Amino acid sequence: MSTSVDHASWRPPTSRPGLGLMARARTLAPLVPLPQGLDAAYQTLQGYGLRWLGPQSTLLAQSHETLAACDALMELSDHALQARLQQARAWMRIDPAQAQGHLVQVLALVGQFAWRSLGLKPYAVQFMGALALHRGLLAEMATGEGKTLTVGLAAVMAGLTGRPCHVITANDYLAARDAEEMRRLFAACGLCVGVVVGELEPNERVRRYDADVVYLTAKELLADHLRDQIGEARPQCQEQLCFQQWLMGALPTGAQPLLTRGLHAAIVDEADSILIDEAVTPLILATPRESRGLQDAVRIISDLADGLQAGQDYQLHPKGQSVSLLTPALEQLTEMASSLPALWRPAPRREELLRQALVVRCFFRPGQHYVVQDDEVVLLDEFTGRMTPGRSLTAGLHQAIEAHKGVTITDPNQSLTQMSFQTFFRRFRKLSGCSGTAWEAASELWRVYGLQVVRVPTHRPRQTVYHPPVLVQDVQRKWAAVADEVCREQSRGRPVLVGVRSVTSSEELAHVLRQRGMEPRVLNALAHAQEAQIVSGAGQFGVVTIATNMAGRGTDIRLGEGVPVLGGLHVIVAEANESGRIDRQLAGRCGRQGDVGSVSFYLCMEDELARRLMPTPWRALVRWTLKFRPALASRVARWAFAGAQHRAEAVAFQRRWSVLRSDDWMQSALPFEGRQRGGTP
Repeated sequence: MSTSVDHASWRPPTSRPGLGLMARARTLAPLVPLPQGLDAAYQTLQGYGLRWLGPQSTLLAQSHETLAACDALMELSDHALQARLQQARAWMRIDPAQAQGHLVQVLALVGQFAWRSLGLKPYAVQFMGALALHRGLLAEMATGEGKTLTVGLAAVMAGLTGRPCHVITANDYLAARDAEEMRRLFAACGLCVGVVVGELEPNERVRRYDADVVYLTAKELLADHLRDQIGEARPQCQEQLCFQQWLMGALPTGAQPLLTRGLHAAIVDEADSILIDEAVTPLILATPRESRGLQDAVRIISDLADGLQAGQDYQLHPKGQSVSLLTPALEQLTEMASSLPALWRPAPRREELLRQALVVRCFFRPGQHYVVQDDEVVLLDEFTGRMTPGRSLTAGLHQAIEAHKGVTITDPNQSLTQMSFQTFFRRFRKLSGCSGTAWEAASELWRVYGLQVVRVPTHRPRQTVYHPPVLVQDVQRKWAAVADEVCREQSRGRPVLVGVRSVTSSEELAHVLRQRGMEPRVLNALAHAQEAQIVSGAGQFGVVTIATNMAGRGTDIRLGEGVPVLGGLHVIVAEANESGRIDRQLAGRCGRQGDVGSVSFYLCMEDELARRLMPTPWRALVRWTLKFRPALASRVARWAFAGAQHRAEAVAFQRRWSVLRSDDWMQSALPFEGRQRGGTP
């Protein structure tokens, strides 16, 4: 992402010249193994108890007390506020948790700075959210309740302690946007803010990490942490020498400056997406490795796969997204084995290449899982709909896609090191977060991260109208029905946001709407450069926007003049996602801060969720009720799709759990790694 942020308030890079081995590594928290057996059962019961007997009432009372204290500071001069800020800084550094009993006064002071620097006076619920974040909780706040300011308030309090604070966002665009919106608040409080995005040189990364508060994505922070670990592997006896040289203001001889300043406090925005959805696969730091004959072998196998038929030559397993080779395919593969490079002629290797080629054709769809740009395959993030340049699939799948699409075949990557998001975020001494859809994942968040979910009430009652779901048989009828609804709502002047799952679906619907004389705005991975412009106009009079999951999180759609009278923003969820939380995020784009709005859901029996995860008896029952009991069809379809989403989430949980167990196994096999990084030897 090319969005830039003003960094005029940077601390000079010489203030921490290559803060070397000890000072940064020792900020990691000891990695405590997850409880097992009866301990795990007790922890689960404890989590249920804490959720239902949580600190909501205490936090709400403190928030109203904070609001009153903030109002009492209105008459103070700027000079008097700065004097109180210095006292608050001293309190926070001595007692970061409670500020020596003055926590409410400190947060009220930060709220007053927000009013004077940003023109935004925090609501009581925003103070409540900031208090929850400061206490290391996960605050569930509805869409439009001002999570950006809430996170900013909590980040200021963390920055006043003098310890590193990282604000984790869903993507580079949101990191740059939120940091820019809060920059004046941090400057008023004497703090500097940094933004770390994908395309930065190492020296610039060091400078930006040196800020009091750093906005970035989880992938960037974990990748830089792994790079630091790779470069940090040096004998323990050199630490004292490095520290002495650092005290004298020089970079330790032969040492490379670490990128991160340390890991202490993390505030995770859209926490369920980052801590749950994106934790399905570990982050692997890799480098290209030449594999002799792989390019020729992949091309030959790809040509063979083009002529094979499902059911005749191979068997599909949609639930696990795998393929089994049948006898006809194996016979053809044996016949052409002599044409393969020598390294790939053995049966296990050539059969694996063919399985990969078939998996790519059957389960990896262009526009949903990847796009081809400039003779290169770029993967798409299924949960956010965004392109992820620099990422590649492992085990030869990436090369199989490249051969299938006829682009240049790259060398496979060799893993240097890896870590799961579960293990990484458990290393922070203080972890907190916020999201609009965390309650469904509360059990896993508690079990893995020890995060307690607290529901924050809305500032104003929500007025969103949810229409009954519409059930359709096939994709063509679905697009026609969606187009009818878009035309009907646009004729009234209402803005419409249609959510789809893939680039391909967004282009198909856009084509249907253009045939009806409309000109929709399309937000997908191919139009990421126009994201800010499209989002800013999505709530204006009569505007129709088609968006992938890029518009599902973090986007704040404000209504144009006169739109509330017409009924507000109308959201159409045209394709059900594998997680109900993602659908709820998209629906939450309307009805912010008590605005009016409405939501429609479309359930199609040809959507991927139904085809892959809905059992055949349920599909038959839905089709029967649609034909003979139309009045019951919508209710039965809703149950069937909810069951499919539940199965998808169960599969994803098993994948996350296997990744976590793999990390735990590596920690037990290499116990010295955890002790060296963990703080107390």
